[in-house]
Amino acid sequence: MSNMQGKQKLIFLIFFSFIFFLGSIIFNDYGISIDEDNSRVNGFVTLKYIFELFKFSVISDLNNIISVPHIHSYSEQGNGVVFDLPLALIEILFKIEDPRKIFLTRHYFTFLIFFISLFFFFLLLKNRFKSFNLAILGVLFLILSPRIFAQSFYNSKDIIFMSLNLINLFFGIKYLENSNFKNTLFFGIFSGLNVGVRLLGVYVPILILIIKLIQILRTDQSLKNHYFNFVVTFFFILFFIYFFWPFLWENPLANFFEAFNNIGNHQVGIQNFFLGKYIPVEFVPWFYSFVWIGVTTPIFYLILFILGIFFSGKRIFNRILKIEENKKNNDLWRGNNEKIDFIIFLSFFLPIFVTIILHSSLYTGWRHMYFVYPFLIYFCIYLIMITQKILFRKNKIIILFAFIFLIPNFIWILKNHPYQYVYFNSIVSKNFNKYFDMDYWGLSNFQSLRYILEKNKNKEIIYVYLLGNGDLNLSKSFLKKNEKDRIKITENLNDADFLIDNYARWYGQKVSFENLGINDKFSKYHDIKVNQVSINSIYTKIFD
Repeated sequence: MSNMQGKQKLIFLIFFSFIFFLGSIIFNDYGISIDEDNSRVNGFVTLKYIFELFKFSVISDLNNIISVPHIHSYSEQGNGVVFDLPLALIEILFKIEDPRKIFLTRHYFTFLIFFISLFFFFLLLKNRFKSFNLAILGVLFLILSPRIFAQSFYNSKDIIFMSLNLINLFFGIKYLENSNFKNTLFFGIFSGLNVGVRLLGVYVPILILIIKLIQILRTDQSLKNHYFNFVVTFFFILFFIYFFWPFLWENPLANFFEAFNNIGNHQVGIQNFFLGKYIPVEFVPWFYSFVWIGVTTPIFYLILFILGIFFSGKRIFNRILKIEENKKNNDLWRGNNEKIDFIIFLSFFLPIFVTIILHSSLYTGWRHMYFVYPFLIYFCIYLIMITQKILFRKNKIIILFAFIFLIPNFIWILKNHPYQYVYFNSIVSKNFNKYFDMDYWGLSNFQSLRYILEKNKNKEIIYVYLLGNGDLNLSKSFLKKNEKDRIKITENLNDADFLIDNYARWYGQKVSFENLGINDKFSKYHDIKVNQVSINSIYTKIFD
């Protein structure tokens, strides 16, 4: 940051302060997803394990707060706890008991981690492209991606992983540039944090260590110090993975393989609504992630990315084809910038191809692969940099055009707040409901409950029935106390005053309002729409 000019520092401060201020205002606008309760339990399972391991007397207090299984009988063991564990501890230390406050706290910290990662994304771009303007532009590309923008406030799994994976890669690149103690230590710490969120994060330290080994083999200097540093780095990575994953503390190897086995054999029973068909998650086609990226990324981004990855990939493959032993001009990269491009190129494609080769189960959109999205943005900025140099000779006009093309994203986010998580680009236009899952996590159920309460203030008790998959009781718990007392969730249609349809059919449940045969009993009351498509509908009982 020291090499920024006074004007740039001021813009930087205003820019990031605005993002922080905006996030701190709107973080409570979003509903609650059905996965958030599971994430909370995940943290308490490990907290209970630590209390038992060290024989803390407060274990009885924890049992009064929440009932969770022992860590070895926890079916989802293998999910990282780097985020969930501290939040569980905060909940106890600050005696947060109201469900709404509990989950709003989780929302705010999700945003906070994402916000911190934006700063490191800025530094990564500035380090590579040597341009303050391009770095700011890249951050704008990321936060003005509608789905990422929305989920940065509540998705404590995939957005947290994306954020820490990005920070981990930043320190990995810094480590390759200068393997001093500070960079080595931070790279080790964030490798542990990254893997501590999701086991797949191990690809970053593996990739960086391979690149480091190539650097060592290509150097003309004494190898002794380089190999010593390599061993120290490897030790730091293993130590911090162990440190940030309490499940490994008792028996590192056995527990690691137990967690790995749980992930590999985890059968969720979910079906994806993909390209108009219900497909079990175990049998998603190889192009699943590519299609989802293609229909949920702004068209402008896709064009820049495809061109950027073409030019970068062409240069990388030319380097590979021309490698000759002991000739430095024909190496995998020429200079630090090309090395960074090479790392980011692999960081985008390797995880996707690994999931294809292993035929990994992917579901509820492409959220499991969100962590590669900043690398997509990277190659958008890469293309802008190339265009700027070739056509405009570093003139800022191309950057100005890029800012202008971001305006539609900004307007769309404002117009569809807080439902940006159902963004689809113009490839599928207004027919996305015919081909893809929409509000698969049921966040809009909360807004529907609020709407029912606001429009029926004279009713003391309101019975609501959910059509679709989800947990309406969880949405109810997110209401304010005086509101939740008026809502009763029923599983009997005959008792319901209102019916909520969130169009989520995870388990192949093809039942819809139309084929329930209750058209004479319920009528349309309200729709929540995105691009003129209903993502959540409320029906009210018809009284004779």
